[in-house]
Amino acid sequence: MTTTDIVDLARRACVGAHIPARRIIPIRLRDNAMLRTDGPVVIRVHQRGQLDTAVRELRAADWLRSHHVRAPEPLVPDPIVVGGRPVTFWEDLGGGGPADAAETGVILRTLHQLRVPSHLGLARFVLPDFTSRIAQSLTDDDAKSWLTNHADELKARWNTLEWPAPWCVIHGDPSPANTMMAAHGGHVVDLERCCIGPPQWDQATCAFQSDTLSDPPSRWEAFRDAYGADVTEWEGYTVIRDVRSFELALFALRHAAVSAHARAQADYRLACLRGHRGPRPWKWIAP
Repeated sequence: MTTTDIVDLARRACVGAHIPARRIIPIRLRDNAMLRTDGPVVIRVHQRGQLDTAVRELRAADWLRSHHVRAPEPLVPDPIVVGGRPVTFWEDLGGGGPADAAETGVILRTLHQLRVPSHLGLARFVLPDFTSRIAQSLTDDDAKSWLTNHADELKARWNTLEWPAPWCVIHGDPSPANTMMAAHGGHVVDLERCCIGPPQWDQATCAFQSDTLSDPPSRWEAFRDAYGADVTEWEGYTVIRDVRSFELALFALRHAAVSAHARAQADYRLACLRGHRGPRPWKWIAP
């Protein structure tokens, strides 16, 4: 869909939800699109077939907020479906940038200590099936063959893991892009991957930002100290790190046609995974 199509869809959803919107400004348009009204309200346009996920995201946000884990407030209790795509409406936290690393550590520690709720219908974490993402990758057949073999290797390594702690409710993707600093503190946002899973997955996502994506080591250290555990000392950490690297490379490969920069970044990420660009950390930037 074009930008105009997404904005039109969001405007129709606003009418259905009785949300005033004289202006709608795109924030991010890939996969799940994010837009902002002059209300201010944040609009989240989910992908087709994701109604159940959108509902769980709304319910998870309400549950987190009721347990003093800061998340944006849902402004409409149920998704509005327009053109087959669920649309949800959220409190606008402003443009304060990512939450402080130490505060993110405290938020996730609090989340991981909560009793697993039975009423939310949260799924159990499973390693994604990367088949469709590989098929959608804008690269040649040789690279797709390599990606398929790499996915098989990751699955085999994953299946050998022995988790050192009970599974709990996890965010699923607490990268800096999915946290936000607001006037009243840091929040976790984008709860579509919230599920019952290993707390090490959330912890490793934060460590991965440093050892793979060139975040300053001090940011990881602040998170580690605030959370109270160092996932990098666990032997399974590198498996999660490599899965996260694979996910981000496939994301770039699926969006490689957006621009020359996106094409270059996709090719660079693939070359890194294949061992052609030296050891980590790599200079991956948003495509």
